[in-house]
Parts: sequence; C-alpha cells; structure tokens
Amino acid sequence: MHLLTFNPRERLLITLIGVGGTGSLILTHLVRLDQAIRALGGQGLQVRAFDPDAVSETNLTRQNFAPADVGRNKAVVLVERCNLFAGLTWQAFARCATSKDFQRSQHVVISCVDTGQARREIGAALGTWGAHYWLDCGNDAAQGQVVLGQLHGAMRLPHILEVDPSGMQGMDNDRPSCSALEALTRQHLFINPAIALQAAQLLGELLLNAGTEVQAVYVNLQGVTRVMAKAVGEQPKPPQKAKRVVPLLPRVVQRGSRVRRSRKQLAV
Repeated sequence: MHLLTFNPRERLLITLIGVGGTGSLILTHLVRLDQAIRALGGQGLQVRAFDPDAVSETNLTRQNFAPADVGRNKAVVLVERCNLFAGLTWQAFARCATSKDFQRSQHVVISCVDTGQARREIGAALGTWGAHYWLDCGNDAAQGQVVLGQLHGAMRLPHILEVDPSGMQGMDNDRPSCSALEALTRQHLFINPAIALQAAQLLGELLLNAGTEVQAVYVNLQGVTRVMAKAVGEQPKPPQKAKRVVPLLPRVVQRGSRVRRSRKQLAV
C-alpha cells in the first residue's frame, strides 16, 4: 500500500499536459473528481491544461470535441467548458508546457503526450522543480498504460521512465491523421476512453482513500485479458511518529452483515 504524501483536503494543484485523445477525456473526469472532493470536505482541484494544437475535423471521431470547436485551441475549448459547467476557475494555456511552468510545486502532473521525447522533457523538468506525483498516460493502436510515479523522496514510486525505459527511447510516430478513416484505422476507437478511465480511477483512489495498492494499469483492447493492474511494490515503513493522512472517504469495515465506519473519519 502506498500512502498519499499530502493532505487531500487542501487546494490540489493539477497540471494536465496534452488534451487530445486521452487528455480531453481525463479533463472531464477531473471535474467529477473535483466535485467529489468538495462534497467530502476538501477544497477541490485547481487544474492547468496545456496544449498547443487546434481542434481539427479528424479529432471529432476520437476526442472530446464538437464540430463547433474546430479551429479553436483544444485546451481553451475544454477548460472554458469545464469552468462554465461547474463554476470553476481552471486555467488553459494554448502552448506546450515549459520547465518554468513547474517552478511552483504541483501535487500531480498528468501527461498525455505522443512521444518519448516529450516524456523525457517532462521528467527532466519535474526532476529539477518537483511534483508529488507524475501520472503518465500513453497508448498505441489498441494498447496503453497508466503509470503513477514520483521523482523525489525515499519511499517514492518508480515513474514511467523507470518502469518502461525501452518504450520511452526514440521518437514515436505522432503524425496527424489526414482523414477520419485514417484516424480510426490507425487507432482503436475506444482506446483513449479506456486509458482515461483507468487514469481517473487510479487518481481518484489515491486522493479519496489517501493511498493506493495499484501503481500501474495496462490495457489491451485486442487481448483476452483487457485490463491488468500492477500492484505497488514493497514500501518502506514510515517512522512511527509520522502523521498519517486521513482519507476523504471513511474506511468501511465489514463485520458480519453490518457495515461500520471509522469514528475518526466520521468526525472529520
């Protein structure tokens, strides 16, 4: 079990890099997670979304955009929509994130990028400035993975560049599709929603339960086993005096046919 390294009741700073196929769907999941955290007594999420690309007609088949969005910047479109829908003040940046954008420590950085080079650049920036967690999402035609990692701390989780270094070498083929037909033949229609849901589930478990037993999730839409989770490795025990974070969700204890909740958590 990996324990959360910050208080989930404080204002949580989330940076989302890339709001295309997977990132556009994750952003809508973050709205739901923000509402859940607020309902449980937390201050919710403050999200920054980065993407330099404009919406094209070929994006409409697999990405979370409408025909009226064509020609507008992806991050601006989606953040405006989330802010209007839920009364938020999230920020959109119509450009790539740079190392300067990480000078302020983040709680979670979520990367939904197309190339190994982009992941290495993110890893270098986070290694310099820091973030509590790096949640990376990646996929090819019908397979993908979500990896939760850290770059700092004695009890840290290994990040994507350590979990899968061979997959992060070289340049990926991220050329844009020329038509909807090409986009659908190059990539499974539901691979991005599958990856986005697993990323949201992993992040939600971490924040709401103040910890997680899962570090990575692998999806294969062409296989017999469609989803497989990788458990957190053995974690060093924290010092006895270390203060444990109280989960937002009360811990449910099954005793016979009755369900009881922790008194400490009910009092929060």
